[in-house]
Amino acid sequence: MLWSRPQETVILAAATLMLAAASVLLVARRPAPPIRIIEAPTTSDLAVQVDGAVVRPGIYRLVSGARVADALAAAGGANADADLDAMNRARRVRDGEHITVPRAAAPGSIPASGPLAALDLNSATAEALESLPGVGPVVARRIVEYRASHGGFRRVDDLLQVKGVGPRLLERLRARVVIR
Repeated sequence: MLWSRPQETVILAAATLMLAAASVLLVARRPAPPIRIIEAPTTSDLAVQVDGAVVRPGIYRLVSGARVADALAAAGGANADADLDAMNRARRVRDGEHITVPRAAAPGSIPASGPLAALDLNSATAEALESLPGVGPVVARRIVEYRASHGGFRRVDDLLQVKGVGPRLLERLRARVVIR
């Protein structure tokens, strides 16, 4: 059977259309590939710096969820002159934290506990700092934030670097705070 040129063109066009339609249907019916969720590896280690009244000051790796007591154990424990009552050993530590174990006050110095006790600026909690005259929750939080971002206080006068603490407030606080 011989077809004329226009008939061949129509038949070829029809065949091409059928092949295209079949391939579209084939692709459309193919199921989507399964979605694989790949979780990023989570680091379960914390790095903390422990110093002050400990056997081996240094930087230690702890597991996620570790407590201050775990950091003390990693540093070989507390020295005999450590004032462990001045810190919360049950508190969870954060990655990059600097933990300073305070030393007990020497006999004849400012009392370590009681209503007129001097607070250690490098270990006092925000709640404890609020007990100081002229220090409210905002300034207490700023003191703790300054301590965390600057690795602690080196001298009482460093309080002037904390927003909200001026010369008059510093003089009111000077007898009530210490650096250990």
